[in-house]
Amino acid sequence: MHKFKLPKPIINPEISKIVSREVRKQKIVVTRASKKIMNEIIQVSQAIERFGLPQYLVAKKLPHGLGRGIFLHPDAKPILKRQVIAPYGGEFSISPQNLDDDSVYAFGLINNILLSKVEQQHLDPKNRFHSRRYYSLNLDAEKKGNFTRFVNHSEKPNIDAELYKIPKNTFGLAETPITVLYIANKKILPGEQLVVCYEDEDKTYWGALKIKPLHITPQTFTLSPSLKLISSLAMH
Repeated sequence: MHKFKLPKPIINPEISKIVSREVRKQKIVVTRASKKIMNEIIQVSQAIERFGLPQYLVAKKLPHGLGRGIFLHPDAKPILKRQVIAPYGGEFSISPQNLDDDSVYAFGLINNILLSKVEQQHLDPKNRFHSRRYYSLNLDAEKKGNFTRFVNHSEKPNIDAELYKIPKNTFGLAETPITVLYIANKKILPGEQLVVCYEDEDKTYWGALKIKPLHITPQTFTLSPSLKLISSLAMH
């Protein structure tokens, strides 16, 4: 867990410039982060840098091949609705749109990007320039990220993945045209698991991976006061 201590996603200036252009061109809805949200980002980012996993959270290995799960500590205060969980850590990249991506930790954020000849030479040097080749923007936590990569999937999530832009600010946050924030969509109680829906509107995520996900909710696995994992699946 301590390997993944990236407090915010990595985006180089060239990709940032392209993203700004495409957000305007494609009229992509990206919410401007408020002072409240930026303050919460700073707090959780500092905790990630220091501990990897904020102390009010617990990582626990789950059964059924689910890997690790992230839980709110039984002794912690509830996480309130619309509270920032964390920025999704990872590295932004632009790659050909038809390129297969087998990473299970990647967000596909923007499609149908057209690059100039100079941009293609820098970002896709292996291919010859083509003015009508489409590219995609991805945010991948396969090699670099934070605890958000361990948040499991649920069709009944208590967290939403939302697109935000960070404006000029006095909080010390770098200005960026796009970032993915995990935000609570309801009150999360102590001992509950943090879960998010991986699917987009097209419902393509699990089908592309040829995986049938286990149907879990925030209460399918919970933590006892002694941090013992309790599973409601054991009753079936």
